[in-house]
Amino acid sequence: MHTITHVTDRITLVMLNVAIWSGRKKLRAEDLKLGTEVPPEELVSLGSKRVCDPESLKIFHRLKKGAERTCLQVGTRFLGGFAVPHAHAESIAESLAVLKLEFDTETRAFLAGYDRALEEWISNLPAWEDPIRRAIEPAEVVGTRLRFGYQIVRIAPAEQPGTLEEEVQGLGDGIFAEVEQMARELEGSFEGKEKLHRRALGTFRRIREKLACLSFVDQRIHPVVDTLDHWFARLPTDRPIEGPIFNEGMGLALLLSDAERMARHGAGQWAVQQGGAPSASDSDMESDATPTEVTPLPLAVQSAMDFEAEMDALFGDGPVEADTDIDVQDHPPEPAFARPVEETVADVEGFFF
Repeated sequence: MHTITHVTDRITLVMLNVAIWSGRKKLRAEDLKLGTEVPPEELVSLGSKRVCDPESLKIFHRLKKGAERTCLQVGTRFLGGFAVPHAHAESIAESLAVLKLEFDTETRAFLAGYDRALEEWISNLPAWEDPIRRAIEPAEVVGTRLRFGYQIVRIAPAEQPGTLEEEVQGLGDGIFAEVEQMARELEGSFEGKEKLHRRALGTFRRIREKLACLSFVDQRIHPVVDTLDHWFARLPTDRPIEGPIFNEGMGLALLLSDAERMARHGAGQWAVQQGGAPSASDSDMESDATPTEVTPLPLAVQSAMDFEAEMDALFGDGPVEADTDIDVQDHPPEPAFARPVEETVADVEGFFF
Protein backbone atom coordinates (compact mmCIF):
# COMPACT_ATOMS: atom_id res chain seq x y z
CA MET A 1 0.00 0.00 0.00
CA HIS A 2 2.91 2.35 0.73
CA THR A 3 4.10 2.11 -2.88
CA ILE A 4 0.66 3.24 -4.03
CA THR A 5 0.23 6.11 -1.60
CA HIS A 6 3.75 7.39 -2.31
CA VAL A 7 2.33 8.47 -5.68
CA THR A 8 -1.41 8.94 -5.09
CA ASP A 9 -0.78 11.29 -2.16
CA ARG A 10 1.02 13.67 -4.54
CA ILE A 11 -1.18 13.65 -7.64
CA THR A 12 -4.50 15.02 -8.78
CA LEU A 13 -6.45 13.09 -11.40
CA VAL A 14 -7.82 15.08 -14.33
CA MET A 15 -10.61 13.34 -16.23
CA LEU A 16 -11.58 14.65 -19.67
CA ASN A 17 -15.03 13.91 -21.03
CA VAL A 18 -15.12 15.37 -24.53
CA ALA A 19 -17.79 14.12 -26.96
CA ILE A 20 -17.68 15.06 -30.64
CA TRP A 21 -20.37 14.20 -33.17
CA SER A 22 -18.86 12.10 -35.94
CA GLY A 23 -20.94 13.62 -38.74
CA ARG A 24 -21.34 10.13 -40.18
CA LYS A 25 -24.10 7.57 -40.55
CA LYS A 26 -24.02 3.91 -41.49
CA LEU A 27 -23.78 3.30 -45.21
CA ARG A 28 -26.54 1.06 -46.52
CA ALA A 29 -26.72 -1.11 -49.61
CA GLU A 30 -29.58 0.94 -51.06
CA ASP A 31 -27.37 4.05 -50.84
CA LEU A 32 -25.02 2.44 -53.35
CA LYS A 33 -27.77 0.77 -55.40
CA LEU A 34 -26.08 -2.59 -55.19
CA GLY A 35 -29.22 -4.54 -56.05
CA THR A 36 -30.18 -7.83 -54.46
CA GLU A 37 -26.73 -9.47 -54.51
CA VAL A 38 -25.45 -7.93 -51.30
CA PRO A 39 -22.98 -9.86 -49.09
CA PRO A 40 -24.17 -10.48 -45.52
CA GLU A 41 -23.01 -8.09 -42.77
CA GLU A 42 -21.04 -10.96 -41.18
CA LEU A 43 -18.87 -10.91 -44.29
CA VAL A 44 -18.77 -7.30 -45.46
CA SER A 45 -19.07 -3.95 -43.73
CA LEU A 46 -20.08 -1.11 -46.01
CA GLY A 47 -18.61 1.56 -43.76
CA SER A 48 -20.13 5.01 -43.26
CA LYS A 49 -21.22 8.10 -45.17
CA ARG A 50 -20.58 11.72 -44.26
CA VAL A 51 -23.75 13.71 -43.76
CA CYS A 52 -21.97 17.03 -43.29
CA ASP A 53 -18.74 18.73 -44.25
CA PRO A 54 -15.97 17.26 -42.00
CA GLU A 55 -14.12 20.61 -42.08
CA SER A 56 -16.79 22.12 -39.84
CA LEU A 57 -15.98 19.59 -37.09
CA LYS A 58 -12.20 20.01 -37.09
CA ILE A 59 -12.32 22.82 -34.53
CA PHE A 60 -13.80 20.45 -31.93
CA HIS A 61 -11.06 17.88 -32.49
CA ARG A 62 -8.45 20.64 -32.21
CA LEU A 63 -9.85 21.75 -28.86
CA LYS A 64 -9.89 18.17 -27.58
CA LYS A 65 -6.24 17.74 -28.56
CA GLY A 66 -5.46 21.04 -26.88
CA ALA A 67 -7.00 19.78 -23.63
CA GLU A 68 -4.93 16.60 -23.79
CA ARG A 69 -1.73 18.57 -24.46
CA THR A 70 -2.49 20.84 -21.51
CA CYS A 71 -2.71 17.83 -19.20
CA LEU A 72 0.37 16.14 -20.66
CA GLN A 73 2.64 19.19 -20.26
CA VAL A 74 3.17 18.35 -16.59
CA GLY A 75 1.14 15.14 -16.27
CA THR A 76 0.91 11.60 -17.58
CA ARG A 77 -1.89 9.26 -18.62
CA PHE A 78 -3.33 7.36 -15.67
CA LEU A 79 -6.56 5.42 -15.00
CA GLY A 80 -8.25 6.76 -18.12
CA GLY A 81 -7.34 10.34 -17.23
CA PHE A 82 -4.19 12.30 -16.45
CA ALA A 83 -2.15 12.28 -13.24
CA VAL A 84 -0.75 15.76 -12.52
CA PRO A 85 1.16 17.04 -9.48
CA HIS A 86 -1.04 18.79 -6.92
CA ALA A 87 0.82 22.06 -7.45
CA HIS A 88 -0.23 22.23 -11.12
CA ALA A 89 -3.86 21.14 -10.76
CA GLU A 90 -5.26 24.67 -10.37
CA SER A 91 -3.50 26.10 -13.44
CA ILE A 92 -4.59 23.11 -15.52
CA ALA A 93 -8.19 23.59 -14.37
CA GLU A 94 -8.02 27.24 -15.43
CA SER A 95 -6.68 26.29 -18.88
CA LEU A 96 -9.38 23.67 -19.34
CA ALA A 97 -12.05 26.20 -18.35
CA VAL A 98 -10.87 28.46 -21.19
CA LEU A 99 -10.97 25.56 -23.66
CA LYS A 100 -14.46 24.59 -22.51
CA LEU A 101 -15.68 28.13 -23.06
CA GLU A 102 -14.31 28.08 -26.61
CA PHE A 103 -15.78 24.63 -27.24
CA ASP A 104 -19.24 25.76 -26.07
CA THR A 105 -19.03 28.89 -28.21
CA GLU A 106 -18.10 26.86 -31.29
CA THR A 107 -20.93 24.43 -30.55
CA ARG A 108 -23.52 27.20 -30.55
CA ALA A 109 -22.13 28.60 -33.79
CA PHE A 110 -22.11 25.16 -35.41
CA LEU A 111 -25.72 24.43 -34.45
CA ALA A 112 -26.89 27.88 -35.56
CA GLY A 113 -25.55 27.25 -39.07
CA TYR A 114 -26.29 23.52 -39.11
CA ASP A 115 -29.24 23.51 -41.56
CA ARG A 116 -27.57 25.90 -43.98
CA ALA A 117 -24.33 23.89 -43.90
CA LEU A 118 -26.24 20.68 -44.68
CA GLU A 119 -27.85 22.24 -47.73
CA GLU A 120 -24.44 23.43 -48.96
CA TRP A 121 -23.02 19.94 -48.44
CA ILE A 122 -25.88 18.38 -50.42
CA SER A 123 -25.56 20.94 -53.22
CA ASN A 124 -21.92 19.91 -53.64
CA LEU A 125 -22.93 16.22 -53.95
CA PRO A 126 -26.22 16.32 -55.89
CA ALA A 127 -25.97 12.69 -57.04
CA TRP A 128 -26.06 11.56 -53.40
CA GLU A 129 -28.82 13.84 -52.13
CA ASP A 130 -31.25 11.04 -51.21
CA PRO A 131 -28.79 8.97 -49.12
CA ILE A 132 -27.65 12.11 -47.28
CA ARG A 133 -31.16 13.36 -46.53
CA ARG A 134 -32.19 9.94 -45.18
CA ALA A 135 -29.36 10.19 -42.65
CA ILE A 136 -29.89 13.78 -41.48
CA GLU A 137 -30.47 14.29 -37.76
CA PRO A 138 -32.09 17.40 -36.23
CA ALA A 139 -29.80 20.06 -34.80
CA GLU A 140 -31.09 19.47 -31.26
CA VAL A 141 -30.05 15.82 -31.47
CA VAL A 142 -26.61 16.71 -32.81
CA GLY A 143 -26.23 19.24 -29.98
CA THR A 144 -26.44 16.46 -27.39
CA ARG A 145 -23.41 14.82 -29.01
CA LEU A 146 -21.11 17.79 -28.64
CA ARG A 147 -19.85 18.22 -25.11
CA PHE A 148 -16.71 19.33 -23.30
CA GLY A 149 -16.47 18.18 -19.70
CA TYR A 150 -13.65 17.71 -17.21
CA GLN A 151 -13.35 16.62 -13.60
CA ILE A 152 -10.54 17.35 -11.14
CA VAL A 153 -10.41 14.75 -8.36
CA ARG A 154 -8.11 13.44 -5.64
CA ILE A 155 -7.75 9.68 -5.34
CA ALA A 156 -6.96 7.37 -2.45
CA PRO A 157 -6.59 3.59 -2.61
CA ALA A 158 -9.21 1.41 -0.96
CA GLU A 159 -8.34 -1.37 1.47
CA GLN A 160 -8.45 -3.76 -1.48
CA PRO A 161 -7.07 -1.63 -4.33
CA GLY A 162 -7.17 -4.33 -7.00
CA THR A 163 -4.49 -3.78 -9.63
CA LEU A 164 -3.90 -0.12 -8.68
CA GLU A 165 -0.34 -0.88 -7.53
CA GLU A 166 0.48 -2.30 -10.96
CA GLU A 167 -0.89 0.86 -12.59
CA VAL A 168 1.21 3.04 -10.30
CA GLN A 169 4.37 1.02 -10.92
CA GLY A 170 3.87 1.41 -14.67
CA LEU A 171 3.68 5.20 -14.55
CA GLY A 172 7.41 5.69 -15.08
CA ASP A 173 7.45 3.67 -18.28
CA GLY A 174 4.43 5.64 -19.49
CA ILE A 175 6.19 8.95 -18.83
CA PHE A 176 9.27 7.83 -20.77
CA ALA A 177 7.02 6.78 -23.68
CA GLU A 178 5.34 10.21 -23.70
CA VAL A 179 8.73 11.95 -23.68
CA GLU A 180 9.78 9.77 -26.60
CA GLN A 181 6.82 11.18 -28.54
CA MET A 182 7.74 14.75 -27.56
CA ALA A 183 11.33 14.19 -28.69
CA ARG A 184 10.15 13.57 -32.24
CA GLU A 185 10.07 17.35 -32.59
CA LEU A 186 13.87 17.21 -32.43
CA GLU A 187 14.11 15.12 -35.59
CA GLY A 188 16.10 17.01 -38.17
CA SER A 189 17.63 19.39 -35.63
CA PHE A 190 21.03 17.66 -35.57
CA GLU A 191 21.82 15.20 -38.36
CA GLY A 192 23.60 16.86 -41.26
CA LYS A 193 23.89 20.15 -39.39
CA GLU A 194 26.77 21.92 -37.66
CA LYS A 195 24.79 24.25 -35.39
CA LEU A 196 21.70 23.82 -33.26
CA HIS A 197 18.90 26.30 -33.82
CA ARG A 198 17.82 27.78 -30.51
CA ARG A 199 14.17 27.03 -31.29
CA ALA A 200 14.99 23.39 -30.61
CA LEU A 201 15.82 24.31 -27.02
CA GLY A 202 12.11 24.89 -26.42
CA THR A 203 11.44 21.20 -26.96
CA PHE A 204 14.30 20.23 -24.65
CA ARG A 205 12.95 22.55 -21.95
CA ARG A 206 9.36 21.27 -22.26
CA ILE A 207 10.67 17.74 -21.85
CA ARG A 208 12.75 18.80 -18.87
CA GLU A 209 9.75 20.48 -17.21
CA LYS A 210 7.55 17.43 -17.64
CA LEU A 211 10.20 15.07 -16.24
CA ALA A 212 11.03 17.35 -13.31
CA CYS A 213 7.36 17.74 -12.33
CA LEU A 214 6.87 13.97 -12.29
CA SER A 215 10.25 12.86 -10.93
CA PHE A 216 8.64 11.69 -7.66
CA VAL A 217 6.79 8.99 -9.60
CA ASP A 218 9.88 6.92 -10.49
CA GLN A 219 13.47 7.21 -9.24
CA ARG A 220 14.78 6.66 -12.79
CA ILE A 221 13.42 10.04 -13.93
CA HIS A 222 15.53 12.45 -11.90
CA PRO A 223 18.91 11.30 -13.32
CA VAL A 224 17.61 12.17 -16.80
CA VAL A 225 16.65 15.62 -15.51
CA ASP A 226 20.18 15.99 -14.05
CA THR A 227 21.71 15.11 -17.41
CA LEU A 228 19.60 17.74 -19.16
CA ASP A 229 20.34 20.38 -16.52
CA HIS A 230 24.08 19.88 -16.79
CA TRP A 231 23.88 20.37 -20.57
CA PHE A 232 21.68 23.47 -20.22
CA ALA A 233 24.12 25.00 -17.73
CA ARG A 234 26.97 24.84 -20.25
CA LEU A 235 25.14 26.12 -23.33
CA PRO A 236 26.71 29.29 -24.74
CA THR A 237 24.52 32.39 -24.68
CA ASP A 238 26.59 34.66 -26.92
CA ARG A 239 27.65 32.35 -29.73
CA PRO A 240 26.23 29.46 -31.79
CA ILE A 241 25.61 26.05 -30.27
CA GLU A 242 28.17 24.00 -32.18
CA GLY A 243 31.15 21.72 -31.74
CA PRO A 244 31.29 19.41 -28.70
CA ILE A 245 28.25 20.94 -26.99
CA PHE A 246 26.26 20.48 -30.22
CA ASN A 247 27.27 16.82 -30.42
CA GLU A 248 26.41 16.30 -26.78
CA GLY A 249 22.96 17.72 -27.54
CA MET A 250 22.61 15.20 -30.35
CA GLY A 251 23.36 12.45 -27.85
CA LEU A 252 20.68 13.80 -25.53
CA ALA A 253 18.18 13.91 -28.40
CA LEU A 254 18.94 10.26 -29.15
CA LEU A 255 18.49 9.42 -25.48
CA LEU A 256 15.14 11.22 -25.20
CA SER A 257 13.83 9.68 -28.40
CA ASP A 258 14.06 6.14 -26.98
CA ALA A 259 11.99 5.28 -23.90
CA GLU A 260 13.96 2.12 -23.14
CA ARG A 261 17.27 3.96 -23.29
CA MET A 262 15.99 6.62 -20.91
CA ALA A 263 14.84 3.93 -18.48
CA ARG A 264 18.22 2.17 -18.60
CA HIS A 265 20.14 5.43 -18.28
CA GLY A 266 18.04 6.52 -15.30
CA ALA A 267 18.28 3.13 -13.58
CA GLY A 268 22.05 2.99 -14.03
CA GLN A 269 22.60 6.52 -12.74
CA TRP A 270 20.33 5.89 -9.77
CA ALA A 271 22.19 2.71 -8.87
CA VAL A 272 25.54 4.52 -9.00
CA GLN A 273 24.19 7.28 -6.80
CA GLN A 274 23.10 4.66 -4.28
CA GLY A 275 26.58 3.16 -4.32
CA GLY A 276 25.74 -0.02 -6.21
CA ALA A 277 25.62 -1.41 -9.70
CA PRO A 278 22.47 -1.30 -11.85
CA SER A 279 20.37 -4.43 -11.82
CA ALA A 280 17.18 -5.69 -13.42
CA SER A 281 15.25 -4.81 -10.28
CA ASP A 282 16.27 -1.14 -10.22
CA SER A 283 13.08 -0.04 -11.98
CA ASP A 284 11.01 -1.67 -9.21
CA MET A 285 12.82 0.03 -6.32
CA GLU A 286 10.65 2.30 -4.23
CA SER A 287 11.82 5.76 -3.28
CA ASP A 288 10.34 8.51 -1.14
CA ALA A 289 12.82 11.06 -2.53
CA THR A 290 11.38 14.24 -3.93
CA PRO A 291 13.19 16.34 -6.57
CA THR A 292 14.56 18.63 -3.85
CA GLU A 293 15.93 15.68 -1.86
CA VAL A 294 18.04 14.19 -4.63
CA THR A 295 21.64 15.36 -4.85
CA PRO A 296 23.44 15.92 -8.16
CA LEU A 297 24.81 12.78 -9.71
CA PRO A 298 28.60 12.62 -9.99
CA LEU A 299 28.41 10.20 -12.90
CA ALA A 300 26.21 12.54 -14.90
CA VAL A 301 28.76 15.33 -14.53
CA GLN A 302 31.71 13.06 -15.25
CA SER A 303 29.92 11.63 -18.29
CA ALA A 304 29.46 15.08 -19.77
CA MET A 305 33.16 15.89 -19.19
CA ASP A 306 34.23 12.63 -20.78
CA PHE A 307 31.90 13.30 -23.67
CA GLU A 308 33.50 16.67 -24.41
CA ALA A 309 36.96 15.09 -24.34
CA GLU A 310 35.86 12.38 -26.75
CA MET A 311 34.15 14.84 -29.09
CA ASP A 312 37.25 17.06 -29.07
CA ALA A 313 39.31 14.08 -30.17
CA LEU A 314 36.84 13.37 -32.95
CA PHE A 315 35.99 16.85 -34.21
CA GLY A 316 38.27 19.56 -32.88
CA ASP A 317 41.73 20.60 -31.76
CA GLY A 318 40.85 21.06 -28.10
CA PRO A 319 38.16 22.08 -25.66
CA VAL A 320 36.75 25.61 -25.70
CA GLU A 321 35.55 27.09 -22.42
CA ALA A 322 31.93 28.33 -22.43
CA ASP A 323 32.90 31.84 -21.33
CA THR A 324 35.81 32.30 -23.76
CA ASP A 325 35.39 35.12 -26.28
CA ILE A 326 35.98 33.79 -29.76
CA ASP A 327 36.62 35.63 -32.98
CA VAL A 328 34.79 33.38 -35.42
CA GLN A 329 36.65 34.79 -38.40
CA ASP A 330 40.06 34.13 -36.84
CA HIS A 331 39.08 30.73 -35.47
CA PRO A 332 36.53 29.11 -37.80
CA PRO A 333 34.82 26.12 -36.16
CA GLU A 334 35.77 22.63 -37.11
CA PRO A 335 33.04 20.94 -39.19
CA ALA A 336 30.73 19.03 -36.86
CA PHE A 337 30.48 16.12 -39.24
CA ALA A 338 33.97 15.61 -40.62
CA ARG A 339 33.22 11.90 -40.75
CA PRO A 340 30.13 10.21 -42.20
CA VAL A 341 26.96 10.87 -40.19
CA GLU A 342 26.47 7.16 -39.49
CA GLU A 343 29.85 6.90 -37.75
CA THR A 344 29.29 10.08 -35.76
CA VAL A 345 25.87 8.94 -34.54
CA ALA A 346 27.35 5.57 -33.58
CA ASP A 347 30.02 7.30 -31.49
CA VAL A 348 27.45 9.44 -29.69
CA GLU A 349 25.15 6.49 -29.07
CA GLY A 350 28.03 4.40 -27.81
CA PHE A 351 29.06 7.08 -25.34
CA PHE A 352 25.65 7.73 -23.81
CA PHE A 353 24.23 4.24 -23.97
